[in-house]
Amino acid sequence: MPAQVSAEWVRGAVVAAQRIPPPAGPAEYEDAASVLRGMGLIQLDPLTRVSTAQRLTCLTRLPRQARAEDVDASLWPADHPVSFEAFTKVACVFPLEDWPLLRLRREAVRERHGHKVEPHVRERILELVSAHPGGAATGTIEAEFGPERTTGWHWSQVKKATELMVRMGDLVVTARRGVVRLFDLPERALPAAVHEAEHLPPDELRAGLARRAAGALGVMSVADFAHHYHLSKGDAAHGVELADLVPMEVEGWRETVYVLPSALEHEIDEAGLGPVREARLIGPFDPLLRDRRRAQRIFGFDYTFEAYVPKAKRVYGHYVMGVLSGNQLIGRADLWRSRGELVVNQMWPEPGFPRRSAEARTTAAAKTLARQLGTDLRLP
Repeated sequence: MPAQVSAEWVRGAVVAAQRIPPPAGPAEYEDAASVLRGMGLIQLDPLTRVSTAQRLTCLTRLPRQARAEDVDASLWPADHPVSFEAFTKVACVFPLEDWPLLRLRREAVRERHGHKVEPHVRERILELVSAHPGGAATGTIEAEFGPERTTGWHWSQVKKATELMVRMGDLVVTARRGVVRLFDLPERALPAAVHEAEHLPPDELRAGLARRAAGALGVMSVADFAHHYHLSKGDAAHGVELADLVPMEVEGWRETVYVLPSALEHEIDEAGLGPVREARLIGPFDPLLRDRRRAQRIFGFDYTFEAYVPKAKRVYGHYVMGVLSGNQLIGRADLWRSRGELVVNQMWPEPGFPRRSAEARTTAAAKTLARQLGTDLRLP
């Protein structure tokens, strides 16, 4: 019979898994690369109204003295790879050692979509990439095929083929030149030990991926696991079954949830509201928010990203971040970074939280982020 836990326990376990340090430390993560290794994946998004998605996610889990400009250099260092870029449903960056865990996903993409890359195009792209030690940018590859170029959301046919080859594992992105992604050959860019691990039996990979997700999420249902890596419900359930996770029932929930056995060795803080100065801003693509249904179920936080919603139809604002205090999301704020300032346009407390208390925590969280971004802070 699975143990029964409260929704408060789940919230505490989920937040504890994020390893968000208190103002005075100590911090478990020393740089963005260690954040990535701990979390397993970080969603990417190019919007820079406040900062990029990977920077916001990492800064929340780093010490207060961490700076935004150091994040990318840590995730894509010039001298050796520590990460690779791939897709769940969206673009993400993963720790290099997790390349084997996504093998079955790459094989599934090849089986379904491999025919879309013509053999002569594939061979030519591989030749071009091979001729560029350190990897080749999209523009370099496109230039060898003709005048068509990728502009914004319009991808050239060569760009589409190249990206599909990344999803199938013919190519890998482990480095960047500034913001430009560099496509390389897996056999050249990845360490030999990573390649050897790729040949583990499929069930070992399925179980490993489930354990990886459980560690990163703290507590997960089958649906949470499926969303995290964009798996089918059946594949996710199979992975959970193989992973020797501990099942638990949550009071008032239909879903069974699962945790790593090691999660039960630590006492979980079920307290709600945290101190004012410990509040942190949570980005729209942060693991605490990127699965909107999960955020609603765990935190009661109903979140819609409104950047692409017409201005007249927005409920809150263009780029709204959550405010985490203790184990609860207690408010939200619409922000943007402009001319050396982090501007807080407006703040909203969540239902049930006093406005003054929520605003004090939002202000403290915004001060922390402004310091990490190297900006001044302008409040409403």
